[in-house]
Amino acid sequence: MNSKYRNEGLDLKRVCLFFQKRIWIVLLMALIGAGIGALGYQVVKSINMPIEYKAVSKFYIRFNVDENGQVYQYYNGYTWNELIDADPMMECIMGYLPGYDAEDVKNATTAEILSDIRLLTVTVTGRNEKFVREIQSAVESGLAGYATLDNDLNSITAIRTIAPERVFWSDKTLVSAVFGAIIVGIVTFVIFAFRYVLDDSIYVQSDLEKRYDYKALGLMTRNQKGLQPYFQELKANILYSLKDERKLILVDIDDHAELRAQDVEKILNWEEGGELDGLGNVVGSLVWHTKEEDEDKDLFDIEEESEWTIIPVNSFELDENNLENIKKAGGAIILVPFGASFAVRRLERVISLFKNQDINIYGIVITEADEEYLARYYS
Repeated sequence: MNSKYRNEGLDLKRVCLFFQKRIWIVLLMALIGAGIGALGYQVVKSINMPIEYKAVSKFYIRFNVDENGQVYQYYNGYTWNELIDADPMMECIMGYLPGYDAEDVKNATTAEILSDIRLLTVTVTGRNEKFVREIQSAVESGLAGYATLDNDLNSITAIRTIAPERVFWSDKTLVSAVFGAIIVGIVTFVIFAFRYVLDDSIYVQSDLEKRYDYKALGLMTRNQKGLQPYFQELKANILYSLKDERKLILVDIDDHAELRAQDVEKILNWEEGGELDGLGNVVGSLVWHTKEEDEDKDLFDIEEESEWTIIPVNSFELDENNLENIKKAGGAIILVPFGASFAVRRLERVISLFKNQDINIYGIVITEADEEYLARYYS
């Protein structure tokens, strides 16, 4: 293998074609990931969501007037949080909660002043509805009683009571679905990217030219029709490489040598047919001109090709006798299948064998090439 190959940059056209056929799988996996994310969130929510209740009481506070005739202004949310936890007010509240622990009550109760210092909001939270309801009732009664003991306060009156309600998590199903789609989509994309990096398959002639110091003679497509330029190039390259030699040995990596030999024979005996142009050259649509089609000779006035001897050899048949025959023939053309993952490993094994045997390699031909892929790659 050419040592420069590993340092070559990415072929962006080939990358795009690789992912073009697989993008639907990425999208499908992203959709599956969205479903997994949404379903998983609902399962976790139903299993792990803690049971919690919350009760809210709103109070209106009337302050006494100080010695300067002003209403006390230093009460705020922080002050009330400290007051509720302090002994005087907590004693008033605990008087209505026999058997409860004061620390539990302190931890369950929060007081805040939102804007107006005369409006106090007290929130009670806990995992038991009865516990929350009894503490809420005790706080309302305890604050009313404490107002009668504090010279700064005239009265504390509960103006709104919200009964204990269960607290539920905010619904993040959509967020979980999007997150699942992104994660699974990215993982799928990375897997395909990893596959692309490891993919040493042969797709176009440049793949051969970058890796090996042998000629990439051309392409043979799957349907053997509709891509006339590839046949012209392949035939011209074979004729140039073999000169006047008409004995050709084909070594097929894919082990379908007899079928490939028939295709090569057609290509070598192919001529353009149809009509003569002003210069006397035969032009027109692609036709096969073989020995059995002599009746076309008079119609198109095509000189018959010399007879080719094509010997097909599969890669697993390279024994001592076949190797000797290849040496006598002056070398061989190696056929490598399009896009096959095993092809490169077998090809390098055959190349190594031929080097050890001092066998000439005229060049390498890609077989079974995908016409659609070639059309997109070279467009």
